[in-house]
Amino acid sequence: MIKSQAKSWGPAETNGCVNDDLLKLGALNLIEGCLGDVVGKEILIVAEDPKLGWYDAAAPASVASLLREMGAIVKTLMVGAPENDALPVVQEAIDTVDDAIFFARIGDQGRFKSQYSFMSQSGRFCAVMCYTRNAAMLSSGYGLLTHRAMVALKDAIDKITLGAHNIRITCPLGTNIEGSPGESLTEGNEVVVSRYPMGVPKPVLAKGFTGVVKLSRFLTSAGSKVYEPAYLELPKIVTARIDGTRMVDITGPADLVTAVKGHHQQVAAQFGLNAFNIDSWHAGIHPLMGYDMSASADPERWSQTVFSNPRVLHFHTCGLGPPGEICWMVIDPTITIDGVALWENGRLHPERFAQTMVVLRECPELAIAFAAPIGEIGLGDSF
Repeated sequence: MIKSQAKSWGPAETNGCVNDDLLKLGALNLIEGCLGDVVGKEILIVAEDPKLGWYDAAAPASVASLLREMGAIVKTLMVGAPENDALPVVQEAIDTVDDAIFFARIGDQGRFKSQYSFMSQSGRFCAVMCYTRNAAMLSSGYGLLTHRAMVALKDAIDKITLGAHNIRITCPLGTNIEGSPGESLTEGNEVVVSRYPMGVPKPVLAKGFTGVVKLSRFLTSAGSKVYEPAYLELPKIVTARIDGTRMVDITGPADLVTAVKGHHQQVAAQFGLNAFNIDSWHAGIHPLMGYDMSASADPERWSQTVFSNPRVLHFHTCGLGPPGEICWMVIDPTITIDGVALWENGRLHPERFAQTMVVLRECPELAIAFAAPIGEIGLGDSF
């Protein structure tokens, strides 16, 4: 039962300050939770160059070492920054193995529709996208909280949100949208890669919702495509009025309204998208995901890491079909499901619904984690 409050980010934490036993437990949680029995299997680890500042070398090395101990044959491939086209060298490597683990952003680019073909001789191929950016994260509560328990929690939350009659989203800045998930259960998209740690439920389609979303801090890339600038800073609040899948109005300071419109139009033009479409939304569910760097130090890295914390809800915009290309981040949401707040001011309350209470009873480590969630998300505040 894990209730680690260890910080989950920070380059300095990989320099001799990580507990090796906890690091091995994190690696085991990943392997057993995502891959299962690996004896005799060939596993590819795709590792991003640590010089790029997103991943370290220690986390993938620890997983590779444990895989070998567990009887797997391990191949490794180092890659660079994401590009907008699939890399032939990656596909060639995938074609020679049974499963793959990505400690690299390229694994996240195709999470809803992979750039790569995943096949094995047995017909079953597991591709795992790992969001523990370094050894400190892998050995923290974020990496140690039982993966299978988090998957069970995610499945229960899917049933609650996607089967709801009415959902309302508010936030302290004034976001207020309401609607029905409609056909999200059957028509909505789900990822085609395994995610570790499990951090978000299936997206809820936006087409049944109307109201206003308060945009603040940053508009960020969804991590699917590469473009510059990758984010737009919003020092003041901009209000987007939405009607289903359309952003129908933007109000606020004139210069920021112009900037928001221009950013959406620029990204849309680059990839042949409708600039003001909205596809879906979902909020974080991992109680032990923490981020101890400033969001402003690298807003793109911040948004693509912190999304699994329950204090963060994000919309997939600029394109129909997730993940869109621009994320709207809503901080400390209250998400009321048929009159009951499952998220309240950024805290997830799984004890309030029967489906999630079943998971808490079966996985008491989750109840411990939700009793003391990590509130640090890089914005200079916490609970």
